[in-house]
Amino acid sequence: MSNTFFIIDDDINIRKMLCNLISKNNLGRVVAELNSGEHAVEEILFYNPDIVLIDLLLPFKDGVQIIEAAKKEGFHGKFIMISQVEDQHMIARAYENGIVFFIGKPINMIEAINVIRGVCHNIELERSVQLIKSAVLGIPREGQMSSRTSVNDTITQIFTDIGIIGESGSKDLMKLINKILDFKKQYPFASYQLQDFYHQIAEEEKDLGNVGTHTKTIEQRIRRTILKALENVSALGYDDYDNNKFVEYSTSLFDLKQVKQEMKYMENALEERGKINIRKFIEGIVVRINIQKND
Repeated sequence: MSNTFFIIDDDINIRKMLCNLISKNNLGRVVAELNSGEHAVEEILFYNPDIVLIDLLLPFKDGVQIIEAAKKEGFHGKFIMISQVEDQHMIARAYENGIVFFIGKPINMIEAINVIRGVCHNIELERSVQLIKSAVLGIPREGQMSSRTSVNDTITQIFTDIGIIGESGSKDLMKLINKILDFKKQYPFASYQLQDFYHQIAEEEKDLGNVGTHTKTIEQRIRRTILKALENVSALGYDDYDNNKFVEYSTSLFDLKQVKQEMKYMENALEERGKINIRKFIEGIVVRINIQKND
């Protein structure tokens, strides 16, 4: 299976070089790039790459701070640091906080290829061991909850926090999250299409006698529910930017820029409303469920 990469470096030439290196040597695919550390943790959790190539010195937040925060939030991918910093104390600190390799700048292409290839090989070995444990020994895969009840309890608490527990689409949204969790358990490294799950939920509704339920209806109900969540979370921040629930959910479930846009709309109805990303919202909840499981 092809590994995914996330590149964080404020030098566009370095980013282009790494993208070309990964592509030309069939090491995997780059899913995203960033030029600063401002929203790095949120984006890492959203894209959930196998490998993050990260500079140490970045605007807003340095590489070590990003690594610490991402791991605290439940990210389990690998970090390779690429930097021109030669301070051994800083490099040692980076290793202590979770990087697997440090590549110095200017980049030696052969060294970089060998390091990335080695990390990819280790990831494949870990996957093989995990699958063997799951299939033969019956040990749950990483991220697996002990019971469906504990999953739904966590989802219900999140829905309560963001004010959508009573929305008509909350049940559809809970079904969608559970289906994605089940899919990830069965196919931990595969991608998915939300439309497939909308269709499954619609068919289940028809089996229960709700003949007027269509895939588009399910999607619209889920979208309206998440839009309501955006409105509620934005209202919390509008009243108090330091509100704990606002701080907790504004970046994990939404794009912070869109939350701020929704807050502008609250102040002036002539402004455009904030937008949602259903996949980011779902993946944010999945991450929180996995964190809850590990607590």
